[in-house]
Formats: sequence, structure tokens, C-alpha cells
Amino acid sequence: MSGPAADAHPATQQAAAARTQPKLGLYAMALGTVTLWGASFPLTKAALDYTGPTAIAFLRWIISSLFLVGWLALAGRRAPAPGLKAMKELLAARWRTVAWVALTGITLFYFLENLALRYTTATNAGVLSNLTSVFMVLIGAVLLRERLSRVEWLALVAAFSGSVLVSQGAGHLSLRGPGFIGDALMIVATLFGAIYSIGGKGLSERYPATVVTTAVSTAGALFLLPLALIEGLRFDLPLAAWGAIVLLGIGAGALANLWWLALLAKTTASRAALALFLIPVISATLSVTFLREPLTPLLVLGSVLVLAGVMLVQSRKS
Repeated sequence: MSGPAADAHPATQQAAAARTQPKLGLYAMALGTVTLWGASFPLTKAALDYTGPTAIAFLRWIISSLFLVGWLALAGRRAPAPGLKAMKELLAARWRTVAWVALTGITLFYFLENLALRYTTATNAGVLSNLTSVFMVLIGAVLLRERLSRVEWLALVAAFSGSVLVSQGAGHLSLRGPGFIGDALMIVATLFGAIYSIGGKGLSERYPATVVTTAVSTAGALFLLPLALIEGLRFDLPLAAWGAIVLLGIGAGALANLWWLALLAKTTASRAALALFLIPVISATLSVTFLREPLTPLLVLGSVLVLAGVMLVQSRKS
């Protein structure tokens, strides 16, 4: 009697451990993603002291592309890992989708985000980046005809109202001020980020995240090249600027987007978006500590309102 019962206990523990490991892996990817994305705002702000916003966007994404192409080339030697052949198959079958996902999520999003950071603070940009998940819900309501409850509509209003308070808290509410322009550009960028996330989710459900990320990053970098040349692309940057750009390229660009698409492929977009709530916390902490940016009571209140509104609507949709 005691033998089978004793054997069943370790088996139950092993089964529980097997179920826990994938969850821990998802949590680790989510934490790594938001940490790298949160750090991207102060890193970009620091790099803007040396070169233009479009140049930063292009250089970081060409670095991401080279890193990811090398990753795929090495992975392709070890079957059954996907390699460059898989990326060619993706581009042959879905090149139109890859093009618009890259255009919205890489070219337009990072062009607008980096331009916004020229006018607004990294703290503001980090908080306003959470509106990506709000736009994801609104796009679902419009295109997929998902009905929103009154509470969800109120939560969306709260999130957008909080973004106004964030701008006011940093003194950016004047319609003529550069800070307001930066905040407005960041909000438009989050709309493109939402479109990218929805399109990227569709691709990553059919193709490996490594393949999708590499294809989208490469296409996005190529789309950014003409804009960077018009702006005045230069490579004679100081070591501090290159350090920030390399960290942006390999960390916030390659690894974070790779993990993000992997998360979207394994869970719902609404659940994955919950992880984005940590971005402004990380961004504000780094910006206040290293860039000496102000953290006013009104900015904190607006941030709480944004996070509360987004968290409520996302938790009800997940």
C-alpha cells in the first residue's frame, strides 16, 4: 500500500514542476522585455546628445538585424532550429504582411518615439508608451467588433486622462510648447506600436519568433535608411553614443522584440500587454537617477491613472 503511494508523490511533484517551468520561462521573458524597453528611453535620450533621432533608430535596428541574421545563421546549422531558409520562406509567403508590420512597428514607431524624446522627457515617454495596450483594445473593438463594457470605456477614458496629467505634470500642456509636441508624437507612436503588436502576433503564431523578428527588423531598418540619410547619417560618434546605440540594438531591439513576439505567440495579446505596466517604472527610475529628470506629484498621479486604467481594461479582456 505504501509503495505506490510513495511513488505517486514524486511523480506529482515532477508534473507540477513541469507545468511551472514554462510559466517561469514566460515570466522571465516578460521581465527581460520590459526591463530592456524601459531602459531604452533614457538610453535614447542620452544618445540624442550626439546624433539625430532617425540616425539612432536606423543604427540600432541595423545592429539588431545583423545580430539576428547571425543568430539565425548559427541556429540553422542545428536542426530542427529555424534558420535563414525559414526567413526566406516567410518573406516569399507573407512579404506584404512583413512589410507593413515592419513599417508600423519599426520604422514609424521608432522614428516618432525618438523624435518625441527630443522634445519630451524619458519619464513621460515611458509612461505614455503604455497607451500601446489601450490602442490594442480599441483596435480590437473597431476591427474585431469586440464589445466593451461601461467599466472598460471608463478605464480607457481614465488612461487617456492620465496621459494629459502626465503632460501637465511635466509642464507640457501648452499647445505651443515643445514638450506637448513630444508627448503628442509619443501617443501617435503607441498607435503604430499597437498595430505592430497585432500584426506581429499573427505572424508569430505561424512562424518562429526568431524568424519573424529578424525579417521585421531587417525590413524596418531598410525603411529607416532613406530617412536617416536625409537627416544626415554619420558614424564618427563618441564611445558613449555607440555604447548606448549598441545596447539599444542588441538589447531593446533584438532580444526584447524576440521575447515579445514569443510571448504573443504563447499567450493572448491582452495578457502579454499586462507586462508593459512595468516599463514606466523602470524608465522613470533610470531617468530620475541618471538623467536627473523631475518627478512631480502631478506626474506621479497621472502615471498612476494611466496604469490603473490600462490594467483594468486589460485584466477584464484577458
